[in-house]
This record gives sequence, structure tokens and C-alpha cells, in this order.
Amino acid sequence: MQSRRWPAIAVQAAGLLAAALAATWTIAHLISVTVHAPSQLRDVAFGWPIPWYHQDLSRYQPADYPTTVEIVGDRVDPVPTTVDWLALAGDVALTALALWAIVAALLHLLGPALRRRLAGREAQKH
Repeated sequence: MQSRRWPAIAVQAAGLLAAALAATWTIAHLISVTVHAPSQLRDVAFGWPIPWYHQDLSRYQPADYPTTVEIVGDRVDPVPTTVDWLALAGDVALTALALWAIVAALLHLLGPALRRRLAGREAQKH
């Protein structure tokens, strides 16, 4: 039985999407949101540039406003959380586009030096 191999472009696209999803999740957890009034705590939207992760943080009442809040990940007493899947997909797509541009620029800048180095190693083997 012959094994099937994924085309290189499919593997690269899957890797890019996985990296973009991880970066999108990390960005949502790293960037704080400023809340200006107690009523805004009922639906705090996280995610950048498109907010996609919503939490009801109304049980937490800060002493003064404006205040900054972060995603609450309490497993013992979780807060109500919703995910806007379309916004998440948009955020992942934008992040993937940015990552692709960064990698393409790095390959353009570093590609010739890497090819010369690999060619030198091949020449040493023979």
C-alpha cells in the first residue's frame, strides 16, 4: 500500500493557519481593554484588530473608572463567555496575512544567503 503525501502548499497553509490562530489567541490574552463605566462590564470584547471574545465581567466592580481589564480564565467559577466565530475567522485571516508577509519578506532578505550556505554544505559533502 502506497502512503499518501500532502501537497507542500496544503502543509504550509495548515501551518500558517495554526500559527495565526495561536497568535490571535495570544494577542487576545495580552491586550487589555479599557472600561469606562460599570455597564460596559456586561460585555467586554477582547481581540485585536477585530474583537471576537466576549466576557461578562459585571461581577467584578472596580473602585474607579476608567479601568483596564483582561480575559478572565477562572475554571472554578467561570464567567459567561461567548465567541463570535465569524470575527475570530476574520482575525485569524488578517493575522495569517500579516505572518505570510513577514515570512515572505524574511525569505526575500535572507534567502540568497541561505541558498549559498546550503550550496557550500553540499559541495563539502562531495
